[in-house]
Amino acid sequence: EVFGSAGNIAVSNNTPHRAVLSDADGVHGALPLHFFLERYMDAYVAEMEAFIQAIAHDGPVPATGLDGRIPVVMGLAAWQSHRENRPVKLSEIA
Repeated sequence: EVFGSAGNIAVSNNTPHRAVLSDADGVHGALPLHFFLERYMDAYVAEMEAFIQAIAHDGPVPATGLDGRIPVVMGLAAWQSHRENRPVKLSEIA
């Protein structure tokens, strides 16, 4: 899940059903159908194929260092927000 000032987005796993129960003990739902490697195998294969093609044809790689850095910065901002109990802008993270 990602929450922003204009809304949010959430992506769920493939489960036997979509029912989710929220009660005093927490939020409960079905477990994912498969181990994470099986769930995301197509994505891993596509990622590797794109990387191999970029290397084989001396082309640009589809994901850059910045693409890897952004989720780290998001996580650090979320952690700082939790610790300080305030919204933290990504620009605040070095």
